[in-house]
Amino acid sequence: MYVIPLLLAAACGGGDSEPAARADSGLDAPDRLVEVQPEQIYRIGGFDAPEWATFGDPDNVAFDARGHLFILDGQTNVVTEVDANGEFVRTIGRPGEGPGELSSPFGFTVTPEGGVAVFDLGHRGWVVFDAEGEYVENVQVDMGEVGLPGGDVVPHPAGGAVGSIGGRIRMSSGGPPSDDGAEEAPSRPVVYFALNSADSSRVVYSAWDMPEPPEGEQQSLSTEGGASIQLRMPVLRAFEPGLHSAVLPDGRVAVVDSVGYRVKVVDLTGAVTTVLERPVAPTPVTEGIQEQERERQLTELAERESSGGTMIMIGGGGSSRTQAGGMNEMLRGRIESMIFAEEIPVIERMAADPQGRIWVQRSSGEPGVDGITDLITVDGDYLGSLPADGPRIPSAFGPNGLHVRIERDEFDVPTLVVERMPAEIG
Repeated sequence: MYVIPLLLAAACGGGDSEPAARADSGLDAPDRLVEVQPEQIYRIGGFDAPEWATFGDPDNVAFDARGHLFILDGQTNVVTEVDANGEFVRTIGRPGEGPGELSSPFGFTVTPEGGVAVFDLGHRGWVVFDAEGEYVENVQVDMGEVGLPGGDVVPHPAGGAVGSIGGRIRMSSGGPPSDDGAEEAPSRPVVYFALNSADSSRVVYSAWDMPEPPEGEQQSLSTEGGASIQLRMPVLRAFEPGLHSAVLPDGRVAVVDSVGYRVKVVDLTGAVTTVLERPVAPTPVTEGIQEQERERQLTELAERESSGGTMIMIGGGGSSRTQAGGMNEMLRGRIESMIFAEEIPVIERMAADPQGRIWVQRSSGEPGVDGITDLITVDGDYLGSLPADGPRIPSAFGPNGLHVRIERDEFDVPTLVVERMPAEIG
């Protein structure tokens, strides 16, 4: 399952030790590759897994302070908890639309107190469970005003969670978007999400954005319930700069929204306290690169088509499901006619681990080819770079150097691999 934000025209129906100082440890130092060998702790999932560990869509994972791993399976609509040895503990939530039930989970986080908060499209907000796995409350989010959280939502020491909004969403039902004179919300905000009804969500940082691409042609799709949806999506533009955010141990938030190598560090008031830069230039987009990117995206679309299934579409104040076939035809047309930014952004992804190291995954400058991953600190130290064929930014970081990554076999069956990184790198 994957989610497409739409423009709807009309709708019907431990390890805290400091590394030794080096003469070349500043951010302007030349690239220095470092070899790291993570220690494997356990593996769960795979073809012969027990029933509780047979996952379909386990891409959302998180650790708590004890090293317990939580896995949100988007196909079963439950969260599975395993202990620090990989042994089953319990499931949290269940499929459904009532209190404590999940109908369309889109992402989740583990709270500082050890509870679980799941963002559920069906409930239009967070479904919150305590540290015992018991349902507490729903905390609604105005998806038109605040937006829809992206994939990397992480807990904040203040009690909420921080993440970038997962796409630009303008919604209307029964006609074109209205203009009531109200000030438009930032199109690419980083948001502090409240995870209890006594707190309030707020924008932490308003990201830089490229001018909007032109609108595409209006098309019609049918939902699973037989209703017709008229929709219009913007023209697809490749190599737009991503919006990446990560919470640092002191509560500040690292943000990337630039084409160049620039990591901004902001506090919860939005004040920029530090800017971390390295002298790495973006790659100009040539005609050859354009053709490579078209072929790469068409190949990915073909792989998704082979899996069939449905898609969730967001818009018109809610969400609906549609068969993938019609949407795939629209996506194919968008890829074939897509436009391009002038440069490939330097940074593809960014995250921070509990030790305070900022992981900066760089573009290789060639579509579909991995680049190296820099490790830097908020104090401006360059710890070195992991090679392109070395460890990547994991799916989640845990305490004492733990992290988890997801492998898939030739039949697309997932296995979660939990490893421990060295306390010192570089």
